[in-house]
This record gives sequence, C-alpha cells and structure tokens, in this order.
Amino acid sequence: MPEPRVQDEERRISAGWDRSAAAYDDVLEANRRGAERLVAALPDPPYRRVVDAGCGTGFASLAMVRRAGARHLVGVDVSAEMVARYRERLGGLEGVAVEAHVADVLDMPVDPGSADAVVSTMALHWLPDRRGAVRAMGAALRRGGVLGLLASGRGSDHEYRDLIAALSPAVPPELVEAYDRMQVDEVELEAHVRAAGLEPVDVWTERRSRRLAPERFVARKRATEAALLPDMPEEDRRRLWERIADAVHGAAGAEGFAYTFFKAYAVARRPG
Repeated sequence: MPEPRVQDEERRISAGWDRSAAAYDDVLEANRRGAERLVAALPDPPYRRVVDAGCGTGFASLAMVRRAGARHLVGVDVSAEMVARYRERLGGLEGVAVEAHVADVLDMPVDPGSADAVVSTMALHWLPDRRGAVRAMGAALRRGGVLGLLASGRGSDHEYRDLIAALSPAVPPELVEAYDRMQVDEVELEAHVRAAGLEPVDVWTERRSRRLAPERFVARKRATEAALLPDMPEEDRRRLWERIADAVHGAAGAEGFAYTFFKAYAVARRPG
C-alpha cells in the first residue's frame, strides 16, 4: 500500500483532474499525438492484454487497440471522472474487453505478470513516487512484456513558467515550483526503468516549438494546473486565471503565444 503522504498527494491530484476531465480531450490534443507516437515505437506487436497506468480519458489505450492489437484493456486512474470518460470512450469497441479502476498506480488491481504491455502517457510526472510507480508497472508485465512511458520533459513551457513567475502580485508558488519538481528527463526515466529490473530498449526526448492562440494556451494550462490548486475557492480561481490570461495575451505575437514543449519517452522490456 502507498504511504499516507503519497495517498494524500494522490487525493489532491484526483480532485484536480476530476475538475478538468470534461475539458481534457479538447484542450490536450497534443497528448493524443504523443500517445500514438509512443505506441508506434513499441517493438514486436501485437500486445493483447494491456494496462494503461494513469489512463486519463484513454488516448494510449485507443492507440494500443488500433496500432498494437490490444484485446483486453485495463485502465487505472485516481480520478473517477477520468475513469468514467475512459469507459465511455473504450467500452463500446467491438472485440475488446475493457476494465477501468479508480486506483493509484502503486496499488493497481492488476495481477503480477499478467500484461503483455503497460503504457503510461503524460501521467508519470504527476505521481509523487515515480520510481515506485515504474516498479509497479514493471511488476504487472509478463516475462518479455514491454513498458512504454511518456512524460513531460525537462524545460517544457519554460516561456510560460518565466512569465507567471514574474507576475506581481505573485501567483501561488505551486504553479511555478511544479515545473522543476515534476518534469523529467531521459536520465531519470532510464534510472527508474533499471531500478524496476527492466531492460531499456530506447529512451529519448522529443522537442516541439509551437504557437497557440492565447485563449487556447490558457485553456490547456487551466485544465492541467487545476490539479495543482484543487482547494482554491472558485472566485479566487477565476481572478487568478483572468490575470494569467491577460499576461499570456500580452506576451503573444500575431501568430499566437510561442512556447517549447519537450516529451520524454522510454521503452523497456521485462527480461525473458
């Protein structure tokens, strides 16, 4: 079982993602594309039985069905709202059995050694015990099974971080401190994989330079960063995001707000 400190942090994350679940698919389309690139990089499909750790609304699971032959999906997420949307998206797929559980990754209701593949996309950096989470994912794999990870890479959105860090009066420190605390790089991912007893197949980082209309960029940030401020009163939340939106509009050029995004990937195998 997770430690009480970890459980408390998981509950805070869950509350934030429950708030954001309805907007997730619309404002985080880039995460779907990242999940598809991860799945395309997995070696030797098909993978019939798949666990999706931190499943969200099911981007990675759908890619595993379409590109990797998955026929039994097990989605796990701490957010009940995300799990409900996961069931809605995937429950009607012909020939695919779907399970979905409200649970943390450290305590997944998954039999050890039962999965052909475990995937986790844009969830690992939110987990308070990342090494323990990767260990739990590895334990779910059969011998020869494959793990695919995708997380927010070090340096992502630094333009936005610097912008909000300079605001006066100051924004809540959680919004600024999260970047250094949560983002990961290839060295960390490989270390977690090896500590879990898995063999790295490939570990890499993808860099994208993007521009978004300010309102779209702020919608993306508001959806993700609700998990950092789950207890903020609604009126305070509204005023905070008005200030941030004004700052992003002021920093945007004619083609939108410019930002850089890094996605860190790892593919590993459980020794056979």
